Amino acid sequence: MSTTVSSSTVDGLISGLDTTSIISQLLSVDAAAQTKLQAKVTTANAKVAAYQAVNTKLVAVQTAADALQKASAWSPTTSSSSSTAVTVAASASASAGSVTFTVNQLAAGKTVVTPPITAGSDGKIDPSAIGAPMDIVRSDGTYVTVNPSRGTLSEMVDAINSAANAGVKAVALRVADGSYRLQITSTGTGVSAGDFHIVDHGSRATGDGSTTKISGFNSLTDGSKFTTVTSAVDAKITLPGSVEVTSASNTFTEIMPGVGVTVTAPASSVSVSVVANPSAIADALQSLVDATNAALSAIGTHSKAGVVSSSGTLTGAGALSGDNTLRALKSDLLTSVTAALGGTTSAATFGLQSTSDGQLKFDSSKFLSTYAADPSGTQKLVSATAADATNRTTTAAATPGVVERLRKVTVSAIGDLVANPTTASGSLTLAVDGQESTIDDLTDRIAEWDVRLAAKKVRYQKYYASLEVALGKLQSQSTWLSGQLASLSNSNS
Repeated sequence: MSTTVSSSTVDGLISGLDTTSIISQLLSVDAAAQTKLQAKVTTANAKVAAYQAVNTKLVAVQTAADALQKASAWSPTTSSSSSTAVTVAASASASAGSVTFTVNQLAAGKTVVTPPITAGSDGKIDPSAIGAPMDIVRSDGTYVTVNPSRGTLSEMVDAINSAANAGVKAVALRVADGSYRLQITSTGTGVSAGDFHIVDHGSRATGDGSTTKISGFNSLTDGSKFTTVTSAVDAKITLPGSVEVTSASNTFTEIMPGVGVTVTAPASSVSVSVVANPSAIADALQSLVDATNAALSAIGTHSKAGVVSSSGTLTGAGALSGDNTLRALKSDLLTSVTAALGGTTSAATFGLQSTSDGQLKFDSSKFLSTYAADPSGTQKLVSATAADATNRTTTAAATPGVVERLRKVTVSAIGDLVANPTTASGSLTLAVDGQESTIDDLTDRIAEWDVRLAAKKVRYQKYYASLEVALGKLQSQSTWLSGQLASLSNSNS
């Protein structure tokens, strides 16, 4: 007869041993190899995080460099207006200049109102009281027919406002208790978009409600049911030489090349000026320097060597301590700035240089002074691509400036993520891929160890369960033998 031994254990029923603790300790020894693998995964994940942190900083460098590679970045301007009634919007292509003009009138849409309307005893209004059925004719001759049923004034308003493509909006104005006027206003401004006429639909031969154009609409009137409150007019300004300029809206585009203005009130002798703003270039260059310094700091943080204590313990080391990829990247970033530009000229000429602690320093005042003395020459030293009015997809300048060199370093490390955000490549990308491949391999090996340890646990449980069974049998035999010996002793006596 065979005996089945359970793989589960109950602590020391016979032996008194803490078998759960013993098995746990045995498994802990067996799992030492798996623990080492898990530690390697933790280390690899830390390296991936460090690489990605540096990657983020390099994207910022690349973005700042891209901004300075555009020719428009080197022609910044500041615009101003002498009147609060005029605001100025200058594009990147705006040229320096000024103009003085008078704001004669603002653009407006047409508004009409009815005489006072009183609802009947049922609170409803006869549609004829507002001229319905009626055709709302727009400036281009197209029209929409509005023919509401007898209803409340609110329903009359809704009928007009819900008419598709009518180009108007209606509102009820309370003028006395129980007495209202219906106001209809164009949704557009200016003569072309803000004018309309309301025509008695019944006086016309056709009335199918389509958008067929009504010819001769300029001769139509709003009839006895509506009075014009304001007419549709274009905004108008007068330039020097009595030159009048009109606009359907209150915005005038290209009053000067790349410059538009928006008027909010009539005003005379308004001066609008656009002047060059080299400080904006200095600010953009400072942004590039700040982004590069942030990248250098990240590299330093994640690759620092740390300190070895007297006991031999390493503390304060970065996740990528001694990493060759980061060491080369830091060197390339600094060399991009410190290496000679076009022969013997250096970036220090326009105020950019490295410091003893491995960072960059930019003197904005020196840059502005150098740029004022030689705009074209300074621009070529900083960004030859922009100076040649080309972009990075065309033939590069013969002698790259600091911007081109810095951008090239970032592309070599992470790929052109500004132009192709989903296509990462380069030395940093390869390093991350390598660590992630290692993590995948280690994870598989850890999973294999889970299977092994589970099998070992079952074996240990069976072993100690068998031990308890064996001890139980021995205990039973011992009890039987003691009984037999006692019987013999009694018999002899």
